[in-house]
Amino acid sequence: MFFTVSNNFHRGIFMKINFGTGRKPSSNTDQISQLRRKLLMGCAWLPAAPLLAMLGGCNEGDTPDAGTSTFRSGPEVPPANQSLNIGLPPYKTTDILPPPPNQKTDAQTTVEVTHIPEQPPAPSKPKKVGIYSLQYNSFTQVSTRKTVKAGTHRSISVIAPDQNGTTKLITYESIEDYLKRALDNRLALVYRAMVTAFEKHSPKEFDVSFFTVPEFFWNVPFGDFWTEAELQASTDLYLETVTRNARTLISKFPASQYGHIVLLPGTVAALEPSFNVLKPDGTTGTIYNAANHLVCTHNLPVNDKNYPRPAYMIWPKRVVSSIDYIDEANGGSCKRSIADLDKNPINPGVNNVLKECILNTKNGLTVRIEYVSSSVAQSFDSQGKLLSNSFQNDIIDGLPFGIDICLDYSEASVQNDEFRIAQLDEREFKLDFLIAAGMFLNVKNYANTPYIQYAIRNEGYSGTTGQTEVWKLTYDENKKTMSSKNATPLDAKSAFDVEKGFIPVDQTDAFVETPGIPKILDKMNPGNVRIWSLDIDAQDATGAADALVASNPPATMTKKSEIQIIK
Repeated sequence: MFFTVSNNFHRGIFMKINFGTGRKPSSNTDQISQLRRKLLMGCAWLPAAPLLAMLGGCNEGDTPDAGTSTFRSGPEVPPANQSLNIGLPPYKTTDILPPPPNQKTDAQTTVEVTHIPEQPPAPSKPKKVGIYSLQYNSFTQVSTRKTVKAGTHRSISVIAPDQNGTTKLITYESIEDYLKRALDNRLALVYRAMVTAFEKHSPKEFDVSFFTVPEFFWNVPFGDFWTEAELQASTDLYLETVTRNARTLISKFPASQYGHIVLLPGTVAALEPSFNVLKPDGTTGTIYNAANHLVCTHNLPVNDKNYPRPAYMIWPKRVVSSIDYIDEANGGSCKRSIADLDKNPINPGVNNVLKECILNTKNGLTVRIEYVSSSVAQSFDSQGKLLSNSFQNDIIDGLPFGIDICLDYSEASVQNDEFRIAQLDEREFKLDFLIAAGMFLNVKNYANTPYIQYAIRNEGYSGTTGQTEVWKLTYDENKKTMSSKNATPLDAKSAFDVEKGFIPVDQTDAFVETPGIPKILDKMNPGNVRIWSLDIDAQDATGAADALVASNPPATMTKKSEIQIIK
């Protein structure tokens, strides 16, 4: 069985599906045999990077030509009449293997530097940067969609197994009501995490602070969607509400009371209709484009004439992992590649394919998704007006930063992929953030970037409360190598201390209510916050020597009794 596509993949174009004998069924070489499964589980303490490549997950290596994220001289727009054959061999569904236990060491801590800037950074007075990371299992979220009486406004009735496994007619609340409450819960949890962590260590201890949250934090389980109509109704609601929530969060922490803060509040993954396929029976099917976005906000001045800044920015994920859009709690899966697609001109350096993913295993809801997303970086002013299609990563004078979202780290990273680098205002940045659900840090990523001083990872796929870590990256000018070392969180004995240095987030009603912040109404996964203090070389800052942030007074230490916490 195969598709014949008579036009390119641009939105709105219809594809005609012809059914024939097709090619022979493909082998199951991509599937995990029972023997291989046992071997992998027995090798759970292998070094992180190669083990994750074996197990799958975000670091899946499931793309054709895994090393194809290379720069080319210009966008390669395919001809409009190029045809496409989409084979649909039978595939066997396999469960997603769990990630390995938390590793204490990486397979490689030193790599030869292959690119050296014309003017290597000179030593200078370091600046203090705080890293606050919310640890949270964002990959397997708690399902809290409520059942309601039949006939309830906008409700949906489906034949599905109940909690006891008995198949029956069940009526659920509307997807809009469910998502609104779930997004309120997540807004409240991040706010509580910030307040609790700031009580322990005020951001005023640092010149500037970053607060990070893992990938998929804002999503409900995809297994809670029952129809494509519900899925499409969620897209704008997700993207608009998460943007609003990110701006609400940062507004609760003014710089005058908390110091300078940049918020990287995780991602929300939505699906936007990209183009349609015309079936033989006259009905249409939809191919989706992924919109997995991080909304970056901050409390720095936006009206500084000498150093203008956007009010908020969006950084999108470029490629789609085989675990991004699945029924994660019930063994949903994606067929790694059911077809080759024309290269996406947004990033022609990455081969584009079509994935088929089971969102809901209970009713078989399945969608087809383009591997390469068309989402682009954007910067906005305080009124929501688009300023540019780039991510202004230099909002802090002397401290530009970069972001990779999970699989992008290996397939389309801001360290190596020229099309992604081109969307940053400053390509030689100092802090590299990996916001992920299934991806480990790899020192090899920094062979071309001796200017990056720290790598910060917030992982939502490991354990019950995720995993966070910080690497100090050191460039040896004599040996021309880059090495990594795990940094120790504040209040912990070591980088691998599993008892101290964790700040639990209170989800009970005992937490003091705050105007504009909702209560947590449903069960959520537990969360902890870890904090790091980093010394950053900010010698190239354009402002005064003592000021890290342009047009702002130098940060000063504040006695704990003088720290003001808004509740």
